[in-house]
Amino acid sequence: RLLRMLQKSRRGLGLFWNTRFLTIETKKKPITVSQYSSLQKKINEFASKPKNQPTLHSIMMESNNKSKNRLIQSCQYMRHEFLVRVAHVITHLQNLPYIILTNEDIKRVLDLYMYAFTDMLHQPVIRSMKDVDNFNENLSGLLEDLTDIILLLSKGIHDSQLHVNDPEFPAIIGKTMDYIVINRLCNRILARHHLSMHIQREGYISVVNTDLSLKKVIQRNATFSANVCQNVYMETLPEVIIDGHADARVAFIPNIIDYVIREVLKNAFRATVENNLHQVEKPPIICTISNSADYWKIRVSDRGSGMSDNTLGNMEKYCFTSFKQKQEEQEYSQAFGEIVNPAVADRGGSSLAGFGVGIPVSMAYIKFVKGKMEYQSLPGIGTDVYIKVPQIGGLMDKLHI
Repeated sequence: RLLRMLQKSRRGLGLFWNTRFLTIETKKKPITVSQYSSLQKKINEFASKPKNQPTLHSIMMESNNKSKNRLIQSCQYMRHEFLVRVAHVITHLQNLPYIILTNEDIKRVLDLYMYAFTDMLHQPVIRSMKDVDNFNENLSGLLEDLTDIILLLSKGIHDSQLHVNDPEFPAIIGKTMDYIVINRLCNRILARHHLSMHIQREGYISVVNTDLSLKKVIQRNATFSANVCQNVYMETLPEVIIDGHADARVAFIPNIIDYVIREVLKNAFRATVENNLHQVEKPPIICTISNSADYWKIRVSDRGSGMSDNTLGNMEKYCFTSFKQKQEEQEYSQAFGEIVNPAVADRGGSSLAGFGVGIPVSMAYIKFVKGKMEYQSLPGIGTDVYIKVPQIGGLMDKLHI
């Protein structure tokens, strides 16, 4: 009965392994050497195949075709692409330095991807609409299983670097993390596009919200960041002021900009509160929106004493963090973030601060959509973050998923 309950809510009780893993452990024998060898051959086979990268324009155009044959074809395509892309990630992970692969969190990431690959590999042939429904349910479960990948990777790499004395380590990790982050993002976009063909959402074409309010994006992520900040510091919080083209609405993939704005605001809240602890009224965080024919921009300005040149020069590096905190406080902050909003899209930005991955991931996301993210800081004063993103019309044929 417990397993059935957990299967309906895969992240049910916050167990380390979800029900899929519990089922494997309790009902199946441990994998043998020959079985592992056979699985590795399949991984190598799919890893040798190129990814098929459709443009944003092509997936938006095909979202209107919902015939039975098209839905079945979409499942078959999604299965193949999922296997190819996951195999590529597994290969990248397996090629990391051995000392990194001994880290428990990295091993968990590799296990999650291996299980996902195995699960999809054994997906029955899709011939009917019932098969389509079963496939979609399984795909949704796999997306849920892989939700915490970025958080686990960042923690694992953060811990591993303490034992590595190699000047090339940051470059190796940066290249691997960028690949996995963007591969994961594209895989989730494709999967959500496929699932969107079965569910009609008002205001959406495929994964694109055609009437996205940038003001609401800022407001919901400001609320989230404020809640976490309040619980960690028990201080009065800065007000978030939204000005400029506050009523601007754009067409965009909301999960991407949600993640980025959440990470930027978390940093702004933390810096403002920490550097104004003895002030009852904290300086406001000002978010300015600009919307033009070619681009839309968001500037986030705080008065949190700014950053040193060293910090500013390391913003793009994975696992660099200016956050100094006792271990027990860090664990508490992270845990609280997960309790506040366990369903937050694309986790890894749950806690207030920690492993130095939120901003590099955000920069990778913005770069992926052909945009630009820049920091300008006045030490002793504050920091301005500029996010510039092309309008969707200019991305249609340039953005390859």
